[in-house]
Amino acid sequence: MRLRHVILATPLALAIACGGSGSSAIDAATPSYAALSMDQVTTDTKPAALTATTNESALTAAPVIAGDPCHPHLFVRQREVVERVNRHIYKALRHVELAIAKNPLTSNDTTKSWEDVENGIDRKFTIMLVSPNVYSWELDIGAVGTTPLPVAMTGQIDRSTATGPHQGKGTLHIDFAKLHAGFSAEKVSEGTLDVQFDVEATSRNITVTATNIAWDLDATMFESAAVLSALSAPRSGSYVYFREPGKGGSIKIKDQMVFACPANPSLLAADAQLVSRWYKFTDGSVHGRSDALMQNGQLPAATIDHVVGVTCHQSATEGEAQGEGFWLMKAENASGGTITGASSTTAADANATPCDSVFGNVPTLTDNTNDFTSWPASYSDGIPFTFPNM
Repeated sequence: MRLRHVILATPLALAIACGGSGSSAIDAATPSYAALSMDQVTTDTKPAALTATTNESALTAAPVIAGDPCHPHLFVRQREVVERVNRHIYKALRHVELAIAKNPLTSNDTTKSWEDVENGIDRKFTIMLVSPNVYSWELDIGAVGTTPLPVAMTGQIDRSTATGPHQGKGTLHIDFAKLHAGFSAEKVSEGTLDVQFDVEATSRNITVTATNIAWDLDATMFESAAVLSALSAPRSGSYVYFREPGKGGSIKIKDQMVFACPANPSLLAADAQLVSRWYKFTDGSVHGRSDALMQNGQLPAATIDHVVGVTCHQSATEGEAQGEGFWLMKAENASGGTITGASSTTAADANATPCDSVFGNVPTLTDNTNDFTSWPASYSDGIPFTFPNM
């Protein structure tokens, strides 16, 4: 199951024509991908290709049950989630960009609308002042002549505390069935994304709830049609991302993932929880730790109740992809007893640097005394997982 590289498409640039003071205030309230994306690394705020690009370890590297062939790669898994969710948010926002790159149809102190007609597709984006500092968003899209155009995206932003463009608190709703109905080239034809955001000058808090989305995965990237089918089936997930530049951040993930280990010939999806946090160390480097819990899926219920994983990671500077250090993965029974497992220590992984002690004790293969137990009560509540320096 090897993935082939796909060249990223060049994203469209966002251009907004500014008018008077009222128009400028409305322009500053338009949705921005750079503001609404989860930026674990610097390049995350640049729109990626609309077809998935990832790597094999993100999708098929799995919990280790015996030996080392299934390194947990937890930080790689969360990168796959961040890139995938960001890309699907951009699937709607790209149409907003196309519309507002044109001269506005209407523009005054309370409303502004843009329209783009290209290749038989009519896109219309409208932003409206609904109360002091609060603006609504609506993206309508469909074949030219369709009346009314399907409403593919709606949202709202409150800029009461904003100090710069695209800052504020609000929501964004994307209906992929309607987006696909209006724009048949869109591969995702079912499911919804609901985004809650609080974007300020010094922090970004993004909460995303995905409901029954048949995620867009490029068939040319997989040699196995079975893997593609398993990963493309409608899945749901919840994610809370928070970052304070110069300090650190965290992400909470609840998702359905396909793991290769233990043996998974039917490619069953397991229920996964993942909590990651990182902080900027005194020397400017970034230290992090990710913990995961896998349940159901291919796990034989009579013997293996769950799989526990941990990976520690570091980078030389903020905004860089982090390299993995200490790791451990083990299968446990319902009582928390270890059935089997391995770690970078037992696998003699010379490249695995120790975990930063500020994150506490790491799990051991001996027993469940140090197992991570601070699993969030909710993965869609908008409450960030705490991290050092927060």
